[in-house]
Amino acid sequence: GAQPVLSYNYGAKNAARVKQAFKLLLTSSLVYSTVLWGSIQLFPQVFASIFTPNEDLIVFAAKALRIYCGVLVLFGIQIACQMTFVSLGNAPCSIIVAVVRKFVLLIPLIYLMPQLVSDPVMGVYMAEPVADVIAVTFTAILFSRQFRKSMTVLEQAAKRQDA
Repeated sequence: GAQPVLSYNYGAKNAARVKQAFKLLLTSSLVYSTVLWGSIQLFPQVFASIFTPNEDLIVFAAKALRIYCGVLVLFGIQIACQMTFVSLGNAPCSIIVAVVRKFVLLIPLIYLMPQLVSDPVMGVYMAEPVADVIAVTFTAILFSRQFRKSMTVLEQAAKRQDA
């Protein structure tokens, strides 16, 4: 529900409401990703057992899920930033950060990580959290620059409109 609120207030040149909506979106996204991360870290067997009754596979998948979702807690930042990019008419940035995360980073890391750790299978699963840390960092940097630029333009347009 944040996209229409962000877009409407951006179109209305209400920078304060855009910032307020983004803060709420970021907070709710981080709470969501933290709850999901915590649930997976505490109860990975429950999530694994959704897909199989095989006990050996559940044990393996539970270990792999903890690794694969190791930094899921940070993903709320990615969600909020991508959604805000789209809401402010900057869909190309949203696409760029998505492509960087899944193609530019993850695919090479899937091949690289097994070479760097003692358990190659778990190395494949480790590629996801490594890619996520790098992608969230990239996204946050790009977002802070683009958001600041958008808010400056918006505030200047609102001042011209008031004058």
